[in-house]
Amino acid sequence: MTRRGRRWTLLVVALAASTLLLWQCTSAFDAEPDTEAIGVFGPWLNEDADAFASVLTDFTERTGIDVNYTGSSDFDSDLRQRVTRGLDMPDVAVIPQPGLIAELFVRGQIVPLSEPTIVEIVENYPFSTEEISVDGTAFLAPYRTNVKSLVWYRPDVFADNGWTVPDTLDGLHELVDEIQTTDIAPWCFSIESGASTGWAVSDWIEDLLLRRAGPDVYEQWMLSELPFTDDAVAAAFDEFDDLVLAPGRTVGGAQRVLGESVEDASAPMFDTEPGCALYRQANFATAWFPDDVVAGDQVDFFVLPGVEGDPPLLRGGGGLIQFSDRAEVNDLMTFLASVDGARAWLERGGYLSGRDTLTVDDHAEEDRPFAQLLLDAEVQRFDASDTFQSELRDTWLSSLTALITETGRLDGIAGLDDLLVEVDEVRREVVDQVAIAAAARADELETGSGTDTATTNTDTTEEEAP
Repeated sequence: MTRRGRRWTLLVVALAASTLLLWQCTSAFDAEPDTEAIGVFGPWLNEDADAFASVLTDFTERTGIDVNYTGSSDFDSDLRQRVTRGLDMPDVAVIPQPGLIAELFVRGQIVPLSEPTIVEIVENYPFSTEEISVDGTAFLAPYRTNVKSLVWYRPDVFADNGWTVPDTLDGLHELVDEIQTTDIAPWCFSIESGASTGWAVSDWIEDLLLRRAGPDVYEQWMLSELPFTDDAVAAAFDEFDDLVLAPGRTVGGAQRVLGESVEDASAPMFDTEPGCALYRQANFATAWFPDDVVAGDQVDFFVLPGVEGDPPLLRGGGGLIQFSDRAEVNDLMTFLASVDGARAWLERGGYLSGRDTLTVDDHAEEDRPFAQLLLDAEVQRFDASDTFQSELRDTWLSSLTALITETGRLDGIAGLDDLLVEVDEVRREVVDQVAIAAAARADELETGSGTDTATTNTDTTEEEAP
């Protein structure tokens, strides 16, 4: 099995453990003259929405089937409301947090991928049919991925100050200490992100846990097998606090950490007199940089170092699920699983693919360094908090935010121990609830009383991407 095949299988196992039954050539499509437009709902906005719309336009030009994409800044909550109401249900949804799939599965509202879609996945990704299936059924198609373990910096600022890129995590601590002796703060960092505020904190803790405790412990935590009260989790909190939240570490202090949007966090780095020297964020952060800033020129990155040797990569991404098994919806899913289903976005840039039928050079020039990282990294793990059940993820992120709001710090306070205990209580409750719901759903399917498909309605009230 390839490294990437194992990583996909691990994510299948992670989702199956919580009944999350899946994450992490031009095909011929026959258009019907009076087919209903397909509705797609997702989290992509602005440039991402425009890029995805270009992919859907390509599909429409090939098939004559219209597709309407609607993006939401509060996707997770909005999709749950649509499912609960049974109104404005999309035919297809982009899922950046696989943990949401469990809720949809136990309600019987997602449908399996069609055989042609599975064939495209197997042909274009390094997975066998068995690796993308649980009990012979596949529900989620991979689509877009991203690299999260990146630290951005300005080469000119490093050169002016005689700083060098560290090759170990301890070396990063030493660099941060050195930067703090200057007029420049070590870090740009903020956490405000609407209903998802706190994910930037979680990403930091996940990256540190993966490096210090190792991939096996990280996997146990991702699978909700490792308590939040474990010493390894607490140690990651402590290190994050010391490295990023301690006084003088972050430009603007706690007020900016809490009040500035994640998208604007890096702004002080690009001031004439830079306010910070380092900014940890995923490859998609390039869309948030000033228009005249070119990655690889005015700004560059290094992978957050590990304890020693080549560091592991934390990654995320968006997959596709379907609520309708109409023929034209199946055709769209099959197209999106193919190489052609990525080409329009690849050409525009801002897209990373896990397809092994695409090379690094098939990506836009700006994306090739990230594609190379995904190809070369021996150890990669999916964003753990994105695989958490929605209730656990919401509790985790809101608790992180509340603690920083109350104290400005995470370390050396009684509130941290209380937070970990409270979140772990939710973890245990969710694990029990999912097991009960999955058993009930299995009984329904066995007796034939369950609903195999969701009703669909592509009407929407949100503003649609062009």
